[in-house]
Amino acid sequence: MNRNDLRLYLVTDSSLLNGRDMVDVVMKAVEGGVTMVQLREKHLSPHDFIAVAKRLKKALCGTNVPLIINDNVEVAVAVDADGVHIGQSDMPYEKARQMMGKDKIIGLSVESFDDITEANRLDVDYIGVSPVFATPTKTDTATPFGLKGLAKAVEMSVHPTVAIGGMNLSTVAEVMATGTDGIAVVSAIMGAKNPKEASMRLSECQGNGKRNMPKVLTIAGSDSGGGAGIQADIKAISATGSYAASAITAVTVQNTMGVQQVFPVPTDIVVGQIECVLSDIGADAIKIGMLHSAEVIEAISTTLKGRSINIVLDPVMVSTSGHRLIEQSAIETLKTLLIPMARVITPNIPEAEVLAGEKIVSQCDFPRIARKLSCDGKISVLMKAGHLEDDNVVDVFYNAETDEMIELKSRRVYTNNTHGTGCTLSSAFASYIAQGYDLNDAAKAAKDYISKALTSGAKYKIGNGHGPVDHFFNLRR
Repeated sequence: MNRNDLRLYLVTDSSLLNGRDMVDVVMKAVEGGVTMVQLREKHLSPHDFIAVAKRLKKALCGTNVPLIINDNVEVAVAVDADGVHIGQSDMPYEKARQMMGKDKIIGLSVESFDDITEANRLDVDYIGVSPVFATPTKTDTATPFGLKGLAKAVEMSVHPTVAIGGMNLSTVAEVMATGTDGIAVVSAIMGAKNPKEASMRLSECQGNGKRNMPKVLTIAGSDSGGGAGIQADIKAISATGSYAASAITAVTVQNTMGVQQVFPVPTDIVVGQIECVLSDIGADAIKIGMLHSAEVIEAISTTLKGRSINIVLDPVMVSTSGHRLIEQSAIETLKTLLIPMARVITPNIPEAEVLAGEKIVSQCDFPRIARKLSCDGKISVLMKAGHLEDDNVVDVFYNAETDEMIELKSRRVYTNNTHGTGCTLSSAFASYIAQGYDLNDAAKAAKDYISKALTSGAKYKIGNGHGPVDHFFNLRR
């Protein structure tokens, strides 16, 4: 579930269907770029509302587009919707949160600047600024904010904002220019003959006619065999829906049989690549992999210091074939300089043992070691269990931001094609974070992706040693 992508927020209205099926219209809109759906059907009976909500939830399953129920918390709970949107005269936020639970999305409409000040005291997920312009679909609202009022609302709010009221092709560009995170659309999509095309055109109008693509910068070594390192990172980031840029830290001479040589890229060139990418393309997340020396680690930490970018650090130390990829002197520098800058680290068992300074005997050690590596609860840790020999692979994710310990289970895939699994998993994790997933959802999605890539990759033979996973399994027929 991509709970933070508010860019194109569809609000349903059955009066605009003209005999068409609600779910069919919504799913076509999702194909066109809708990122969140709010079911708003005030004239349906509770029974019919629940029936439509269940159909819509089932249809949205697997799309990563959340289903939000308008006003009715009871219906949201009954269908286990992803969230609820409440107005100023609806159920109080505190009661709605109690009924929905801490993991569900709650949005709140605000109709004045005083409402925004009050909303800043609440732990809502977003606010709907309503109305920006007068609109025939909402006649019971306060005085419109207008563009200047919306810009002020965006500046005042500590929460993400969605602009509500009068959103269409003629207004979307100037509305997005205020800095709002998204627009809530009703008739421009629900009343369109082609909901998919209407959604696509609205998406294209956001950001001066261009769609924004989540961007990930990967900083790692190059693998001439294409199974791990930068090559695996770019494949995984691309396959999971983000744009991949790269900064190469070392060139390796390797194939599926192993690493034969490592040639470090000069530190000034590594830093130059990073700065060049960030100054133009930017990054919503940074994945860091192979860093050969203390010198390059120090340079990268200095370059990234003070930048507010999600960092996923894969502490690569040894290749799948057993070749050491980091100098011993660099390990302490990694621990003291770069790991504290990360949002997430993704060690396997040998790497976690080096970082923690103790042996990991069994799965039972994972929670304790994860907390030990979290820098006193500041860094989230994904402990990978692939080096154990159980039929079930149970990775453990410690979310330091919520103090949760989550098990990520999968059946072991018995295959020799395991080259680049760590690079692939961490890159997918960074990609999902770049797309706005919360940490728990990003961890689950990344685990699902690597499990499917391993399963599909087991069917192929590439090279005579440890072959790669199948990064593009979803394209195979």
